[in-house]
Amino acid sequence: MGIEGTMFRDAANDDLIALLAIQKDAFARYTDLLLPEQIPPLNETLEDIRKDLKYKSIIAAYVDDSPAGSVRYYNKGGVCILERLSVAPALQGKGIGRGLITEIEKRVAAVAHKIYLETGLLASNLLMFYSKLGFSGEAILRRHYGEFDWIAFSKFMEKGASTFAERTKV
Repeated sequence: MGIEGTMFRDAANDDLIALLAIQKDAFARYTDLLLPEQIPPLNETLEDIRKDLKYKSIIAAYVDDSPAGSVRYYNKGGVCILERLSVAPALQGKGIGRGLITEIEKRVAAVAHKIYLETGLLASNLLMFYSKLGFSGEAILRRHYGEFDWIAFSKFMEKGASTFAERTKV
């Protein structure tokens, strides 16, 4: 799974400029569907991500010591809330996003019964990506962030299995 030499670790303050640039590059592809101001990850600042680092966990993916992507998450009442999954456009489709999700699953297996996220309903590639990883649609959020439709996805964590691959024998 993924690119050989991929490493996952907690993001540090020194990583944030590169991770924010990757996030903006990754989400820029959706500007053909929406205005940039309707896409929250495109409007985030370095100060915003620094605030998140204080209150949320941020996992950084590295390929050969170069930043490749990241994801943020936090736990609330046994639910792991996932945000801002992003992978450098040149590395998308190579298993890094799946690896970031797997890393979260390992980290929260003992404390969360569910993983939850929201994504734009127009992003068909993301709908397929999350569905392939075992997420199910919970609700359509009409005229939500940026006044466009979003979908809430979730996946229940199975006790005794810490990753999607272990639960599905993939």
